[in-house]
Amino acid sequence: MQLIKVMMSLIERPISHCLFTAPFIIILALASSFHVAISSSSATSPSNIVTMMGPEAEALLEWKASLDNQSQFRLSSWVGNITCQWVGISCNNFSSISHVNLTGVGLKGTLYSFSFSTLHSLISLNLSYNLLYGTIPSHLGNLSKLIYLDLSANNLSGSIPTSIGNLGNLGTLFLSDNTISGPIPASIGNLSNLSTLYLWENNLCGSIPSSIGNLSNLANLALSDNKLSGPIPEEIGKLGFLSYLALFRNDLTGSIPASIGNLTKLTALHLQINKLSGYIPPEIGRLKLLTSLELFTNELNGSISFEFNNLTNLQSLGLNENMLTGYLPRNVCNGGSLQNFTAFDNNFIGSIPVSVRNCTSLVRVRLERNQLRGNLSEDFGIYPNLTYIDLSYNHFYGELSQKWGQCQSLQSLKTSNNRISGVIPLELGRSIQLRLLDLSFNHIVGQIPKELGR
Repeated sequence: MQLIKVMMSLIERPISHCLFTAPFIIILALASSFHVAISSSSATSPSNIVTMMGPEAEALLEWKASLDNQSQFRLSSWVGNITCQWVGISCNNFSSISHVNLTGVGLKGTLYSFSFSTLHSLISLNLSYNLLYGTIPSHLGNLSKLIYLDLSANNLSGSIPTSIGNLGNLGTLFLSDNTISGPIPASIGNLSNLSTLYLWENNLCGSIPSSIGNLSNLANLALSDNKLSGPIPEEIGKLGFLSYLALFRNDLTGSIPASIGNLTKLTALHLQINKLSGYIPPEIGRLKLLTSLELFTNELNGSISFEFNNLTNLQSLGLNENMLTGYLPRNVCNGGSLQNFTAFDNNFIGSIPVSVRNCTSLVRVRLERNQLRGNLSEDFGIYPNLTYIDLSYNHFYGELSQKWGQCQSLQSLKTSNNRISGVIPLELGRSIQLRLLDLSFNHIVGQIPKELGR
């Protein structure tokens, strides 16, 4: 106020004093402006500039603040503005966040406050094996550069947002082991660069979208342990690079599409525990690289086609609990690598294939409850790795072979309800691992060898 009064008095003086007063007024004005400049600059002093948050840091700290206290403690290194030094954070050459890897840290909270669009350089996001819950926010689709996304093994719920189809650079998508529900969005077919898609162990329902056939680079597809229904789409045969296909434990119906024979790079085909019906397509015989074929617990019928004999690299074959008829596949162990062979609870007839008789790689065999026949002492060989075999409820005859005593790993031998005769061979006592021996309801005579009690 005093300064204003002085200035006013100077202005009101006669013009003759202006030569003196004008410079004085200017000096006062400059002094006043200098004072204002100093006051305003104090808000952005060097010490304050250092602590100013960049948008990436602000976004992550906002998300951190939304997590529970224990989670915030685990992210205690998230302070300051140098995000590249924070735990779980990696940056590119421009000091922009490129990787977020917080797998198995024990984070509890939601993704609602995660401002994904701020992390414009992010190429990898791994938040697996945490305690995250709630839905997957639609703005996740703003991460246009993302190549790797893993949100598996959390408690996420709700549906997969259709915006997931905006992640055109995505190569790996893991959403497995959550409680995600609803259908698989058709927009997932937009992810043309995808090589791995794991959605297993959720509550997904509805049909498998035909747009999945657009994923021309897909090598691994696992949709198992869901509530998916309807048929397997014919378009799945377009996935020429597919090596692993798991659709088991769903409610899929209809027949196995013949187009599945186009997947010549496939090494594992798991369709078990569904409601698939009809014949096993002979086109499956084209899948010569298969090491694991699991078709059990369905409603498949008919006989095994001749083309099945091309599958000589099988290590595991599961045909059990269907309505299959005819003969067992003859060349099932021609490659000498078969370990697990299960075909129980069907209507197979005929004898044991010669390839099985000489299959020393066998570990587990279950052929019970069929109409198989043959001489038990001739149809089976010596299996050094065999731990379990069940031939019960068939029409085998003959005597127990001494060869069983040379199966040093054998733990369970079941041949009940057949027409086996003769005595229990003493040599069976050499199977020192044997824990269960069921020979009931046969025509065996004589005494139980004391060697079995050793």
